[in-house]
Order: sequence, then structure tokens, then C-alpha cells
Amino acid sequence: MLSSLRIKNLALVEDLTLEVGAGFTVLTGETGAGKSLLVDALGLLVGARADAELVRRGEERATVEAVVEGRGGVWLTFLADRGLPEEVPVVLRREIGLSGRSRAWINGALCTAADLREAGRLWMRLTSQHDHQELLSEDRHQALLDEVLGIEPDLGAKVSALREAEGALRARRQSEADRERRLEQLEEALEDLAKLAPKHGEAGQLRAEREPLRHAVHLEAAYAEAAGALGEAVPLVEAAHRAFTRAIAHFPDGTPERDRLRSALLELEDLSGSAQDQARHWAKAGTEKLDAMEARLALFERLARRHRCEPDELSDVWKALQTEQRELLGGGESAEALEQKVGGAAKAYADAAEKLHRVREAALPKLEKEVHARLATLGMKGARLQLRVELAEDPQSPATIAGKAVRVTAQGASKVGILLESNAGEGFRPLAKIASGGELSRMMLSLMGAGAKLGGAGDPLTLVLDEVDSGLGGETALSVGTAVSELGRRHQVLAVTHLAQVASKANRHMAITKETEAGRTRSRHATLEGEGRLRELARLLSGHPDRPEALEHAKVLLEA
Repeated sequence: MLSSLRIKNLALVEDLTLEVGAGFTVLTGETGAGKSLLVDALGLLVGARADAELVRRGEERATVEAVVEGRGGVWLTFLADRGLPEEVPVVLRREIGLSGRSRAWINGALCTAADLREAGRLWMRLTSQHDHQELLSEDRHQALLDEVLGIEPDLGAKVSALREAEGALRARRQSEADRERRLEQLEEALEDLAKLAPKHGEAGQLRAEREPLRHAVHLEAAYAEAAGALGEAVPLVEAAHRAFTRAIAHFPDGTPERDRLRSALLELEDLSGSAQDQARHWAKAGTEKLDAMEARLALFERLARRHRCEPDELSDVWKALQTEQRELLGGGESAEALEQKVGGAAKAYADAAEKLHRVREAALPKLEKEVHARLATLGMKGARLQLRVELAEDPQSPATIAGKAVRVTAQGASKVGILLESNAGEGFRPLAKIASGGELSRMMLSLMGAGAKLGGAGDPLTLVLDEVDSGLGGETALSVGTAVSELGRRHQVLAVTHLAQVASKANRHMAITKETEAGRTRSRHATLEGEGRLRELARLLSGHPDRPEALEHAKVLLEA
């Protein structure tokens, strides 16, 4: 769950901090006030593409930082797998420079945008009228339905066992054909890889650390100069402090000024120490460390080209080649014995995958029925959703279910499809061809609400809904608000809306405004309660926060 969000220098947002609680929080405000910027900021924290245009004019960089709580066990496993600091709550940070390049951190450690995307799957789902990859991408349908139904497939161990058995069999067959030639190739390749000894994610980490080191000499000089200047300033401020102290003996009213000077002195001493630490740090970094880093990255690139992989995949390549070499040198089991192992591993996977497939098959009819009931209340009375699950075939696979060679993945052998019939009698077609943004938003609401009612919907998440009520009004808008409110009982929901019918259902109401001062426009936010919330609902209803009939209508909405 999102605990707090801080945004600095992101377009209209100069410096904004949101403290977010559980339940349903609604964000309202006039067009252009910056509501969607909050959604953009959260998108950056789950790996969205960075754009230099987001940096506020006159600033060098924009930053977004969030504190995320909950699901400690899952987070600790994720952090341990990537060698990141194992601390919860988790602090996520993204920075964008004027060049368009960005950097990211998890718990203070540099990470990649891919790490943020994987982390995002643990805590947030973002949907908007322009961005519905979860529904439009057929490759994501299975994962989406599993999440809605609360199914957590984990066939990773069985997949690994099958892949290992297949690898051993391939190595054995290879050894029988040209064992000596292959051993020579492996020895040469492993010798180079052993010199590098690549670690998972190391290349990306090196690239992230290289940039500041290129400026080490300038940074050392700058911090040393700052430390010197501060060192000269401290005795002067101390002298002024002593003078104030003497003055107080005759004029006690001067005590506040003396205390302010004491605070300034402490701050100067702290800054001086910090500047000295930074100067020493960059002095140690120097060109020697940069040269070593550049040389190591060049070796990463050379070996990656040789093995036709990405630099960060070299650690996996190294392990695979070591396994193959051991098999060739040790002779290993006979090809027949290894074939039996492949068969056994394939059967173990197929049995588990078939069981998981049947669970999905049994769950979908109930989910369809519940979704249809919800769609009818959300202005899609004639629409029907069809959820199809079938076996994903792979002719090259050793695993078979019901006589079919099936795909081998940690998520099982199922293939899920989501089709829509917008109006009765038109027939079912893929979502990407017929569904509008508003329809996709309402279908997502229906799926998540249905999953929650049926006991699924996975672990509580932060759901960010950007204008899911686009193009709606009246009774349908009230139904959408009720649906979002229902999701807020299980998940943390942040929704951007222009409709009072939806906003009135929220547990918490935040208004985003913009103001112009000294020729610069800034976004501001405020939590609305009582009369303030009533006036904002009236503005959403009529465009005028003080119109009596709109205020009366707003009261009715809140009472309902």
C-alpha cells in the first residue's frame, strides 16, 4: 500500500507531498490543474518511460519518491533476489534529467527501470482511459485473470527440473557427436568468463555508477572549495555569537537573535563536515576507479557480443556453460537414462499444469456471471464478456496433456482469451478491435469487483484509476462510484474523476488546484472535508461551487 508520495519539479508540480491512507481516495480539480501528473508520477515509479519534457522549466531534474508498506515477505524475497537492501517499508525513487535520462533507486540502491517494473507488480495497478495494456494485450490475459481469481501459479521448480533434464540430454548427445571439439570451445569461453566472473545485474549497476564518477575530479574540487569556505565562515559566526551573548547581558530581548545565530552555526558546522566527507569520497573515486569500471564494462560488452546475449545475461550463460562442461567431462549418465529423466520431469510438469488448468476452467463460469451482473449496472447492459481458457500448444515440448504437446512455463500451460460482445447479437470479438477506453475501464472495474466478491482478487494492492468514468453520467456514474468504493474495501484506490457522483463515494477527497505567482504556475493540493468538500462537489455538478441547487444536490449525493 502507498503510504506517502513526494513529487519535485515535475511539470506544474514544484514540491508536493501526499500522505495516502487506506480505502478509496478521489482526486478532483479543474482540467490542467495537475491531476494526471500524479498518475504520471506513479507511472514513473513502476518503470514507465521517462521524458525530459516532464522536468519543470528552469530546473535540472525532476524526482518522484514513494514509501510502500505491506506484503513484507514478498518484498523481502524480491529484494534478496536482486541484491537490494532488504528493508520494509520500501522506498522507491526515480529521477529524470534534462537530457531525458533517468535513474532509479530501491531502498537507496541504484536499480534498473526493469526492476521498478517487476516491483510494481507487487504493489500497484494503473489503468486509465488511454492505457489498458492489461486488457488489450492478449499475452497478459492469463496473468490478469489469475490475479482477479486469486490464483498464484508457481510451477517454476518443475519447469527448472525439466529444463535441466533437457539440457543434460542435449549435452550428452552433443558429447557423443563431437565431445572433444565442444570441450575446447567451452574451455576457451569459460576461461574468459571466469576472468570476468559476472554477477546478476552487475553490468546495469556499473553503467548507473559510471556517470557520476566521470565528474569525480570536478566534484572533489567543488566540495573541497565549499569545505574551505565554510571552514573560514565558522570562526566568524562564532565571534558574532559571542558578541550577541555579551549583548544579552545588557539587553535580554536579544536572546532570539542569539539562538538563531547558534542554529546557523550548527548548520554551518554540519555543512562543513558534509562537504569534507564528499571531497574525500570523490578523491578516493578518482580516475583509477573509473578506468577500472570502463575496462570491466568493455569486457562485458565484448563477451556479450561473443555469446549473443545481453551483458546482464552473462552470469546465466556462465552457469549454463559450466554445467555443460561438467556433463561432458564426467561422462554422465547414458542417453537412455537421461531420456527417462526428461520424460519423468515432463510428466511431473504436465500433471501440475493440468491441475492448474482445471482450476482455471472451473472458476471462469462463475466469474463471467458475476462480471455480467456488474456490467449491467455500469451502463453496459447488453454487453457480455467471454472468458476462454484452452491449452497452449507447443509442438517442440516434451510435456503433453490430453495428447497435446503443451507450452512449458512457470504459469502453466493455459492460454486465456477475453472477448467482448458489446451488443446482443453482434458476436464476440477481441477487445482491441471493439472496446472503447470507457468500456475497458468499466470491464476492469467489473473484473476486479467480481474477483473480490468471489474471494479472489489476490493480495491488496494500490489501484490507480485515471478517469475511469470518462463519457459517463447520471445513474451509470453513481454505479461506477459504488463499484470503485467497493474495491476500496479490499484495495487502496486512488481515482481521478470529473464526476461528483463518483467523488461522493470516496472515503477521502483531495482537490488539485493551480495558482500563478511571479509569472510561474504551480499545482497545489488540499484534503477536503465538510463545507469544502460540499463546494467541490457542487463545482463538479454545475461548474459553480456556490449555486444553491448544486449545493443541495451535493448534499443529497453525500447523504446517499
